[in-house]
Amino acid sequence: MTAFYIIISLMAVIMLILLIPADCIIDFSYNNEENRGSIIIKYLFFKFKLFPTAQKAEEAEEEVEEKELPEDKKDIWGLIKFARTVYHEFKQDIYVIVRSFFKNTIRVKELNISAHFGTGDPMYTGIAAGAVNAAVYNAVAAADRHMVLDRWKVSLEPDFDNACICAGIYMKIRISIISAVSLGIRAAVLFMRIQKMDRRIKENG
Repeated sequence: MTAFYIIISLMAVIMLILLIPADCIIDFSYNNEENRGSIIIKYLFFKFKLFPTAQKAEEAEEEVEEKELPEDKKDIWGLIKFARTVYHEFKQDIYVIVRSFFKNTIRVKELNISAHFGTGDPMYTGIAAGAVNAAVYNAVAAADRHMVLDRWKVSLEPDFDNACICAGIYMKIRISIISAVSLGIRAAVLFMRIQKMDRRIKENG
């Protein structure tokens, strides 16, 4: 009987952990002098900084020094044909996974987009302002249609006197852990089916 209570307690703890959502905070900014950015995951009392990491700069330098050109070039056309085959074979499964990811797994709690820009010429700045406004607002409207977007704010300010650019984006995303686990299992099953199809194609030539 004690073992039964222990199992029930463990299952309750696991379910509680899965039901508690995690927050992902994405913050990037750019101006004429520097660019900054960070990606932070918050879950319960824990905080993980995914970007930037302390060793990022050193690893980037090492990669540049040690990078060598491959001896054999990849068959780009073969990759394209395989991608087309995968799309036609598993189109519905991919669509369901992607739709579930945007509709059920993530929820945008806050989205702030800001920009201050100018080309130095009033006419070209006006043209750029129209294009930027159309692109940004259409992108936000599309996001609002295909995913849960709780709160958003866009501030686009053209500078008709100076040539400058200063832009930033802040996003707070709520992630459903239990939905992410379920989606990961479905994606893993789909990946195994794709691998099986790949082996079958190679065997048949």
